[in-house]
Amino acid sequence: MASFRVFDDAGERVTRNSEGHRPRVLFVYPIDATFIRTDLALIAKICEVLPLRFAGAASYPALLKTVPAVDLVLSWFALGFSAVANLTAKAFGRKSVVVAGGWDVVGLPEIGYGRLLARSGRAQARLALSAADQVLAFSNWSERLVRGVCPRANVRTAYLGVDVDRLSPAAKEDLVVCVAHVSRENVVRKGLKEFALASRSMPEVRFVLVGRYWDDASDELHHLAGGNLSTTGWIPDGELRAILARAKVYVQASYTEGFGLAVAEAMASGCVPVVTRAGALPEVVGDTGFYVDYGDASSLEDGIRRALASDRGARARRRALELFTLEHRLRDLRKTIEELLGVAVTQRKAPSVIAVEGFDGETHED
Repeated sequence: MASFRVFDDAGERVTRNSEGHRPRVLFVYPIDATFIRTDLALIAKICEVLPLRFAGAASYPALLKTVPAVDLVLSWFALGFSAVANLTAKAFGRKSVVVAGGWDVVGLPEIGYGRLLARSGRAQARLALSAADQVLAFSNWSERLVRGVCPRANVRTAYLGVDVDRLSPAAKEDLVVCVAHVSRENVVRKGLKEFALASRSMPEVRFVLVGRYWDDASDELHHLAGGNLSTTGWIPDGELRAILARAKVYVQASYTEGFGLAVAEAMASGCVPVVTRAGALPEVVGDTGFYVDYGDASSLEDGIRRALASDRGARARRRALELFTLEHRLRDLRKTIEELLGVAVTQRKAPSVIAVEGFDGETHED
């Protein structure tokens, strides 16, 4: 009988047996990201969760050891470890879920992006998706991608969720914001070059690019931009929320997006979105924003000017409230777990996050 260390809300450890408790979910993820931490917290409200950050081959022993001790394995992204987790779950009669729909199921040679560019990436994605009992795609666009990779996958759309209670408008300023890691890859993929060029053409407007510096791309952007562009580097969530609350316009001039979580957060903050028609962005934005051509700085400038003169911020927030709340995401996760396990799952008074003996199950900042 397996033994677990259970952390209650006060951080106290309590030893429990593996029998006679709410569904146990092994939550496997490769990166520390806001959307992943959100899912972890939501599932902990309805199940006992064992989080495992997959850090390469050294994580396989913990993964293989833990699968038999849980009811369900949920993996983020259709990667190699997800395939191993799902096949192991089948061998032990456990259920499995994969959340997919971004870089893991695309291959875009024109920008050198996506796991499917490599033969091993394609094989791992197909195996992870086909072996999963349920695949949750972030968007309808992502669902179509998943079906293209693995036509027999049992996939449905479940939008990501944002904390609309902590994201709200303040007095709006002529402030234009973009949130993205500042890297040479994103200069192309996220349209950061055009964002910088648009700022040069609009010196009367303040532009802010929020995101961790990954290389020297910020130097290139400042060379292209006007003096009205600020790059903040990484900032705490509270500071980001304050910037979005004041900003009138949010820009996502991407080549591709599987969902666009930052766009949804900006919409919840009352920002008018200015986006391309790439990937799932039209699905997220709907008629609340303005559409521009990818790679066209003059088109982006025109979209920003129209957004600054518009009053669509309230409409954007309403759409976020209607489609992208944490309650919506929790409902989808609960439905998936209940259907797979054949049990009714109720919300816990105290979220339960478990660490398996032998590895650290807590999430960490990158």
